[in-house]
Amino acid sequence: PGQPKPPIAAPPKPNARRPLDRNHAGLTLGDNEASFTAAKRGDYAGKIGPDGNYYRYTGSLPEGAVNLGVLFVAGRLASMMIDYRDFGLGGWEQLVKQTTEKYGTQIGDERNACWNDGATALCFKHELSGNIVITLEDLAAMSKYSEQERAALPKF
Repeated sequence: PGQPKPPIAAPPKPNARRPLDRNHAGLTLGDNEASFTAAKRGDYAGKIGPDGNYYRYTGSLPEGAVNLGVLFVAGRLASMMIDYRDFGLGGWEQLVKQTTEKYGTQIGDERNACWNDGATALCFKHELSGNIVITLEDLAAMSKYSEQERAALPKF
């Protein structure tokens, strides 16, 4: 309290040529937290920031996924982080290629690829372990978060 929050970085300019899909693993950005908890779809992992609640998803994971974390901000699903094991030979390249064909040129480098349609961000991170972390975020909900609160999100 009393300390100024660091400025929130503006999201990059939209680069997706069409709206990004806002769902994954049977969840959709904007879903209601009360419905999620009533359906017992996740284990509460902790509070992050004044309005954020983080859960480990306990439902059926997509093929190859080993973890799925969800963040609700002010009662609405704001972010999903899915950790996949290595997709196999050419998996990273194929994933980026298919997504680029669907949404257009990505922003990033050889280990990171992101698309942004102005409302939603989709980012892939290819870890040195071979795992791929996919993050899907509602930009409006996440813009309320400071960098410090984002940094506190659990890592897989």
